[in-house]
Amino acid sequence: MENQQEYALMKARGYRGVIATGLRLYATSFRKVFKATWLYTLLFSLVAAAIGVLLTTQLLPVGLQMAALPQYKWLLAQEHWPLITAVILLFVINCGLLVFIYRAAGRGLNLFRSLRAALKAALRHWLLTLGIVIAGGVVMLFVCLLCSLPVIILTTASLQAQMGTLIGDPLGMPSYLAALAGGTWLLTAFLQAYILLSLLFVGYYAYGSAETQQQEREQQKLNIPS
Repeated sequence: MENQQEYALMKARGYRGVIATGLRLYATSFRKVFKATWLYTLLFSLVAAAIGVLLTTQLLPVGLQMAALPQYKWLLAQEHWPLITAVILLFVINCGLLVFIYRAAGRGLNLFRSLRAALKAALRHWLLTLGIVIAGGVVMLFVCLLCSLPVIILTTASLQAQMGTLIGDPLGMPSYLAALAGGTWLLTAFLQAYILLSLLFVGYYAYGSAETQQQEREQQKLNIPS
């Protein structure tokens, strides 16, 4: 199986072939990927839900107060520093969990022998890696925005409600806002984790194509008569 995968990997492909082959492998192997990553993805989603709750119910009001009272913004920042620190810490934890998700998916399908090998391959073909990140990021941005519509709508509604409180209006948000925000962020984060995971498989075949082309160029140089 591993030899067949290696044979399928080491082929020169155009960018369309790289994308199509990578997504095809992701789709056909999704059950294995899910089995290898579901725990990390669940933890990632739970942390994202905690960030969503703090952002929607706590951080937005503080940010609006700082914007409305700029002369007191440093005082407000000091007063709410534990909250700000907690959100930053949770974000860092989630970045680490995202790395574990990618690592678990790679190990589950033997895409790379180790994380170090994957990083070496990415650095060796840094221009290709940068292109995948930029192009994939642009495409994923629209997909993730579509997936994040419930979060965007909820956050916008909460922002407008909090702005209303600054001029004396009642809050106008349901008492179960924290539970609603947590559930919305959890589901969105879970879906987005698996959407972003597709970039790993595209990068895998892009790496194989780049390695093959490099070997072909080196072979051509050796075959050139002096």
